[in-house]
Amino acid sequence: MNIAEDVRIKKATYVRDYIIRFLFTDGHVSEIDFHPFLSAAGQNPMNSQYLDVMRFRRFKLHRNVDVYWDDWEMCFRFETLYAGKLPRMPKRRSGHTRGAAAKRHIPV
Repeated sequence: MNIAEDVRIKKATYVRDYIIRFLFTDGHVSEIDFHPFLSAAGQNPMNSQYLDVMRFRRFKLHRNVDVYWDDWEMCFRFETLYAGKLPRMPKRRSGHTRGAAAKRHIPV
């Protein structure tokens, strides 16, 4: 995605629940629901603490480029916010997968 270097976040607005709307200086708008990211299995406890909506609502902007919470305990880059897509958490492997991996022959 090509984004002009002078584009910044003009405004970030809490919408509801875990949704924030980002308005950019080029007119682009992204609305992101952070709940799937925050509630994903295996999520870092530093991030899952923001399932508390009152805490989630206290986000900040850094130089109108990045969004972050508290003392940078959770943050997202400009490109992610502009695209409107958060990273997916890796799925946990089942015991079956681990067993199959253990049976693989590893050359010595």
